[in-house]
Amino acid sequence: MVKMSRLLKKKTAYIIIGISIACLILGPVLGLLLDKITIYDKKTEHIYEDSSSGLTKAFAQPVTLSKDQKLIVEISEFYPNTSITVKIIAKSIYDQAYSLNSTPGGISGLWFVYSEFGWGTTPAGSTDDATALSLPGSGIYFYIEFMGDRVGDSLISWPGDYFVIVYGTNSGPASVRDVYFDISIKVDGPGETLNNLLLVVGALILVAYAMLALVSILKANYLRG
Repeated sequence: MVKMSRLLKKKTAYIIIGISIACLILGPVLGLLLDKITIYDKKTEHIYEDSSSGLTKAFAQPVTLSKDQKLIVEISEFYPNTSITVKIIAKSIYDQAYSLNSTPGGISGLWFVYSEFGWGTTPAGSTDDATALSLPGSGIYFYIEFMGDRVGDSLISWPGDYFVIVYGTNSGPASVRDVYFDISIKVDGPGETLNNLLLVVGALILVAYAMLALVSILKANYLRG
């Protein structure tokens, strides 16, 4: 009976320690895997140059941001004769402009911060802010971060529904109306929260078990004495 009791205690100890170690290992792994959630990712996205004259023809991707959640847009334009403009606007503005098929160039974009990259150059040393970016006029690759608003180069969180819109033109022959670009849209995922939660749970399990084991040993020594 005593041997069975000790065996059960050992098994329990192994299970508790195993759960704790699993939490400590899974925390960073899940944190890395779920750090960012991809909403849209496409090479050679295709629109037409009439997108610059009517919002209904423009590229538009809806995004919902929660408190302190960040939107990340990576956009590049390497295609001949193509020029594009990217903006981020509120859903309410998009819905109204879409119903009127407004000219995208006349819609005011919201403030975001960005860094510029280019062939043969290193990433920009600092971020700038803008309400719209034109490619390749301003650069051929941009990394954009957005949370709703900004003060200087610092982002301010405004939870809500937004649209990333892209429109453009083709300066080639009149018969060629195609506009191409590459775009990736992501938002912050639950990775950091899960990482911190699992690390705390794993550490608490170990501490609690260690304290219980210490109390058990002290109690056993006291009874023997």
